[in-house]
Amino acid sequence: KETENKEPGKEETVTVDNGSASKLEGAWEIMRAEGMAVKSNWGTVYTFKGDNLTMGKSGFDNPGKTEITDSTFSFQAEGNEYKFIYNYHFNSDTLVAEMQNSNGQILHMVKNWFVWKINLKPCKT
Repeated sequence: KETENKEPGKEETVTVDNGSASKLEGAWEIMRAEGMAVKSNWGTVYTFKGDNLTMGKSGFDNPGKTEITDSTFSFQAEGNEYKFIYNYHFNSDTLVAEMQNSNGQILHMVKNWFVWKINLKPCKT
């Protein structure tokens, strides 16, 4: 959360509450979408880990960076200069995200407790 020091002659101080990031931490799967490309969004998983965000579906992962506030998160894919900004809120246990400037593209996601990234190493026999 942002705070300001309004005393005369003092510089403004801004702090960020890392609690915002922890609310999104983990894997969120799109279960319902509104707007364009509804069916192609179903099943896409947004995985938040610190300042990293990976979007993935059907074995394809698109890793990138994210910045999270109490009401927005961003996605900037690795090697790409363009940053997508989403407004978000929670409706019970559902994360509802709307990409800014998307003409109503709304994603309804639920926490996916079964998505695990495991680095398997070959066994020596």
